[in-house]
This record gives sequence, structure tokens and C-alpha cells, in this order.
Amino acid sequence: MSARSEARADMAMSGDGHCPMLEYRGLTVSYGELLAVKDVSFSVERGEILCIIGPNGAGKSTLLRMTSGLLKPSGGQIWLEGRRIDTMPAYQIAALGSTQVFQDIQLFSNMSVLDNVMTGAHVWTDGGLVGTGLRLSRAVSEERRIRHVAVDQLAKVGLSGVLHEFPSELSWGEQKLVGLARALLCKPTLLLLDEPYGGLDTEEIERLSALLRMLRSRGMTILMVEHLTDVVMDIADRVVVLHYGEKIAEGTPAAIRENEQVISTYLGD
Repeated sequence: MSARSEARADMAMSGDGHCPMLEYRGLTVSYGELLAVKDVSFSVERGEILCIIGPNGAGKSTLLRMTSGLLKPSGGQIWLEGRRIDTMPAYQIAALGSTQVFQDIQLFSNMSVLDNVMTGAHVWTDGGLVGTGLRLSRAVSEERRIRHVAVDQLAKVGLSGVLHEFPSELSWGEQKLVGLARALLCKPTLLLLDEPYGGLDTEEIERLSALLRMLRSRGMTILMVEHLTDVVMDIADRVVVLHYGEKIAEGTPAAIRENEQVISTYLGD
């Protein structure tokens, strides 16, 4: 049985049968006496876009890193599709369908755009390095399949014309879209985005928003940290606001816009 199948079989549903895609229960992270995240609880429903906003140092990126398994909480729990994941290593969490796109995209400078995206298939390929190196027929067939899917993902983010260029030849915004295409090749059910709009021009912002809406319409769940509040309010189904590691508000974009505490601490006039 695959990791994803085991996760579905192991769901810890509530009495009414409801199980959110992602749930944080009393999450806390401390660095010595400094509390970076303080008793944060909220859930992300299947097929929604939830955006986390807040000033620098609010704990937003820390929350994503804990979700990916790159940082362990000091207290509390994280549940993905009914399975507790805060005790799991990052590779096991990835195998359950969670993929993160970081602010630092970490593309391979000596590889083409297409080859960079193809590396995202590592979580579901089975040809193996030895088979690929020996050019075994199964491995060669799988490589063709990966290449086809990678080309398709690059087309979705509007980068069909740069397949064979190197990351250094692209703008920062284009590099971020390459990172997103690579993440999509992992076939995630939960997509974690850390400031995906940073560095994008107006056309790239519109393209990315259209893509995220399309992914949501196909059932993907998206948890996003973002500073561009106008974009957040346009695309989010719900918004969570963090301030000095604490959740101070949660609700629809319309409710967040009118929340007096959020206005006074973050949004301003």
C-alpha cells in the first residue's frame, strides 16, 4: 500500500465524518526564550486557497517549514488528511502529497529549465538511477513520460519558450514560475507557497492567479504565505493573520478587511 493510501486509510475523522486537508492544533515553536509561533490552531479545507498574512517576523514561513517537516514544533500537532505528520521526516510528508515552493527557489544553475522541472518527479518515479544510467527500456520510457509531463507543466505557467535555457537567463519572476512547475510535477494534493508573487510583474501575477484558480478548481488545496495583500484578498477563500507568532484573525477576505485589530496592526488605512 502506498503512503497516500495508508494516510487515507488512517484518517482520524471527527464525529460528523469531517476531516480537513490540513490541521494545526496548538502549534508552538520556540528558540530558547523566544516564541516564534504561539499556540496557533486552524485548519485548511480540501480544495481551498488559504492565505497567511502578517508583518515580517510573524511566524508565517516558520509555519510552512513545520508543515514540510523541515522544522519540528516545540509543542502542538500537525495533521494532514487525518494523519499526524509533525513527527515525520520531510521525505515521508512529501510522499503523502505535500509539496512546498520556497522563497529561495534553489534551481540547478547547470541544468536547463526543462531538466530542472523534471527533477520534481523524484517522488513518484521508479526507474532508478542505475536503470537510467544503463538506458534500460523501462527507464527510458519513464524518462520520456517525465519529460512530456514537465513540458506540459511549463506550458501551464507560460514558459514553453524557455525549455532549454538556463535559470540565469531568466528573470526572477520566471525563475519562480519554474520552481512552481517543478512543484506541480510532484503531483501534490497540498501545495505550500512561500511568497509566490514576490518579484513577478503584472502579467506574471495575473498568469499565476489564473493558474492557482485552475488548480483549485481541480481539487488542489493551496496554503500560501504572501505580503501582497491586494493579491491575497483577490484570490483567497480564507485568510489567517499572524502577528508576533500569534493568530489574531481568521476569516474571509471581506471579514479580514473590516477587522479592526488587523487594520490597526497590519493593514493600516
